[in-house]
Amino acid sequence: MRGLKRALVAGLVLVLLAGVATAAVRQLEVTTLPKPQWTRGGASGTAGVRLVLVSSRRNEITDTSAWFARNRLQTREAALGPLSGGALGSFQGAGLIRAIRQGDVLLLTYGRDFASGRYLVARESNRPQYAFDFVNYVFAPNGAGYQSVVWAAQAAGVLYVETSDAGYARESDGLNAYVTAIDVKTKKVRWRSRPLVANAFTFEVVGNVIITGYGFTGEADYLYLLDRRTGRVAQRLSVPSAPEFIIRRGNLLYVRTYDHDLVVKLERKR
Repeated sequence: MRGLKRALVAGLVLVLLAGVATAAVRQLEVTTLPKPQWTRGGASGTAGVRLVLVSSRRNEITDTSAWFARNRLQTREAALGPLSGGALGSFQGAGLIRAIRQGDVLLLTYGRDFASGRYLVARESNRPQYAFDFVNYVFAPNGAGYQSVVWAAQAAGVLYVETSDAGYARESDGLNAYVTAIDVKTKKVRWRSRPLVANAFTFEVVGNVIITGYGFTGEADYLYLLDRRTGRVAQRLSVPSAPEFIIRRGNLLYVRTYDHDLVVKLERKR
């Protein structure tokens, strides 16, 4: 069923991207990131804030669009058609699968389809800035799954990238659903989180923390508070089912899970 939900969400994204041109991205020097450390755990982190559940209500599972409309929410997903200079529909032979807007910065992901994002290209004020190839991240050491580039955010010169697949944790031997922090200037990895912390469609960067979500059928479902400096888990909050969208408004997080709609407060610790 979660696979069907992913297909439905991909359909929504395709609607958002309607009208995208097929022009190719001007060739950039592509940084192929080295093979990551497939860590299984990590030390606990700290944060000056915590996640507090405010409300939880069941949803109708297929009413995602209504949830967005009812709460007047938007992701940072961008339609490229109106941008000056035209859209950038292909890169290294791969097609455009996601465009994430962040002020003047546009983060573009490319791959065969929504489940196989491999490249991430950044543009600022319609000019290319950098490009990363995540080919060494896509398969766990046992060769299982395809850990696609799912979501990304850039803050204070650091790029945060979620890579995950849509399978069970046991299929990848528990080595799936990471967040990686990359220094944009040096093109070096600063840290990589423990596994099984991020397979939601989005995450949020707020101050010194990153709020992610992980869950799957028959597995534990949580929101995670990651220390932005180290990637370590500062808190996890149990949720009713797998998180799908995490969208911030002020100090509130609107969280769409597989079958529940949550409101979570980001509260300062006393």
